[in-house]
Amino acid sequence: MASSTVARSRSPQSKLDSDDALALRAAELSAWARRNARMIIGIAAVALVVVGGLLVYKYSQAQKRAAAGERLLAMSVNPVLLTSAGTSELEKFIRQYDGTPEADEARMMLAQSLLDARQPRPAMTHLQKVAGGRSKLSVQALMMMGSAHAQAGDRAAAIRSYQQAADRAGMKYQKFEALGQAALQHEAGGNWKAAAEIYQGLLAQTEKGSQQATVIEMRMTEALARSGGR
Repeated sequence: MASSTVARSRSPQSKLDSDDALALRAAELSAWARRNARMIIGIAAVALVVVGGLLVYKYSQAQKRAAAGERLLAMSVNPVLLTSAGTSELEKFIRQYDGTPEADEARMMLAQSLLDARQPRPAMTHLQKVAGGRSKLSVQALMMMGSAHAQAGDRAAAIRSYQQAADRAGMKYQKFEALGQAALQHEAGGNWKAAAEIYQGLLAQTEKGSQQATVIEMRMTEALARSGGR
């Protein structure tokens, strides 16, 4: 009975001690803030400048991308784009909007125009900038690099580009397309064994009985026969 009385008598005192401690910490914090008011104001000002600058930067980038998108769309439907004047316009666009995804799209358009004109070397210069970066178009750029190397007569480099595209591809169809092109380059060079190995790998990843599997199996069978394998 006595112990119960003691417990009840101590409870309010414990609460009082807790309130006193909280009040003491609040007073200490207030005193520290008064002593360091200039430092706090300085930190707040710097933070405000940084946040404000970041917002301004993001807004300016959004505006730049919007303008780039509108201009690129207008250029893409203009038949002049396929002429030397169009090439100059694309180059000017790339310089003005360099660093944006739209600039990478313009590089791809320019490279395709150059390939159509049978100018693979200049096309490679633009494709390398897209393929070597973090652009979402990097796999497509590597595929076009393969085409450019093949057009330039460098089959080994073309195969390397297609293999790199396959390694970097995030979608299955992209990987299959890249490896298929690499296999065709091996065939063109008479390396039927290497082509057959690629087809075997593709077949293993293809649904059995599908039309795609049938086509790949036919290509593999032909490559094996030409290579002397079974």
